[in-house]
Amino acid sequence: MILDKENLFSHGQAVTAAAPSKNIVDLGAGDAGPSERLSLFVNAGTAFTGGGTLTVELMTAAEMLPDGTAMKDPAAVASYAVTNAQLLAGGKLAAARLPHGMRRYAALNYKVDGSLAAGTITAGLVLDVQAA
Repeated sequence: MILDKENLFSHGQAVTAAAPSKNIVDLGAGDAGPSERLSLFVNAGTAFTGGGTLTVELMTAAEMLPDGTAMKDPAAVASYAVTNAQLLAGGKLAAARLPHGMRRYAALNYKVDGSLAAGTITAGLVLDVQAA
């Protein structure tokens, strides 16, 4: 799996409470769905501790706010549940092809249920997700 800085939502981002990804990815024309072969990956860079679960929401929007800091009127197009066992083990947390309906901009929203500590996430878009 080859990573590209321009296609990373998070790189070593600590996620212990609900938070958006640090970066927004510009997909260009939009609707880069399954036919475009792009895949989302979400990995734990360091294993988490605690007793919580994580839901990763894939968000999309047609426009950015004028100051460029966030998407304007984002909508969730997919959601990926991550169990506590997955978080404690680290490694691959989620992998999926981008769904149809993607607009020009994409970001992730991390929702934490319970208490998580000491874990980091690296997530982004790649052409092929690593098998292991």
